[in-house]
Amino acid sequence: MNKIHTIQSGDFSLKVIEQGVGETLLIIGSADYYQRVMPESFFGHYHCVFVDHRGFAVCHRRVDESDVSLAQITQDIERVCCELNIGPCWILGHSGHAYMALDFTANNSARIRGTILVGAPPCLSKTMQALQFARWEADAGENRKQIFNNNIIHLESDIQHDPERKFVHLCCRLSAMRWFDANFNERFLWNDVPTHTAIFDKLWGNVFAKINILDYTTQIASPVLIISSSHDFSIAPPAAWLDIHPMFENVEHVLINNSGHTPMLEQPEAFDKALQQFLKRNL
Repeated sequence: MNKIHTIQSGDFSLKVIEQGVGETLLIIGSADYYQRVMPESFFGHYHCVFVDHRGFAVCHRRVDESDVSLAQITQDIERVCCELNIGPCWILGHSGHAYMALDFTANNSARIRGTILVGAPPCLSKTMQALQFARWEADAGENRKQIFNNNIIHLESDIQHDPERKFVHLCCRLSAMRWFDANFNERFLWNDVPTHTAIFDKLWGNVFAKINILDYTTQIASPVLIISSSHDFSIAPPAAWLDIHPMFENVEHVLINNSGHTPMLEQPEAFDKALQQFLKRNL
């Protein structure tokens, strides 16, 4: 049975969904989106706590970039943990939410037992983007590239029609980069998920581009699992992590085959196995 909560942080109503039994796993992003993409098997051995961040939270006023920072998101997650009496737990961040998970771990080391980063490069800098595009040009098939070209020409009109859904439009039009099945239409996963463009523009366009990953690799001593995918053309390739020195003190890398940016939905058994093995080794 699900437990649904609303945690108020200023003018933002953060939705939280609790589901499953077992080790507590905080999952940061949109509570609704991530509940939809996580493997059903998760709920048999994890107590999943899906937590909205401000970019996905209901807010009944105009939102601007002053409403968000990594520090503010960390405070919001801590508020959720305190109000729901969540003790020591694990935390998972996918895509840009990986940096939120890292920031929370770095600032709450006593609470977090381990951190799982899924589909995330060391940062979203121009250098990382160059690595992404180089791999796309070298490794993506011609059919995949054609699907991308056919989709991306509609992005501008999508945004003009509904600018507050810019983040969702971008995700959907990048399907050929994001999914093993280049034609996969993820729009249904975003149904009824609020989005605030000002927040996403600041985080994905600025904050995550300027992250110095060494601020986290040198602070975090608890276990870290980095999960990458064989066909994720939406970010820098997994090898980008090999150039990070010093690396996390206790880190594991897992590559999931036949998957794009969202392995928990595309290869649920392999994804679940990777997490179970990581937790088993570090309990």
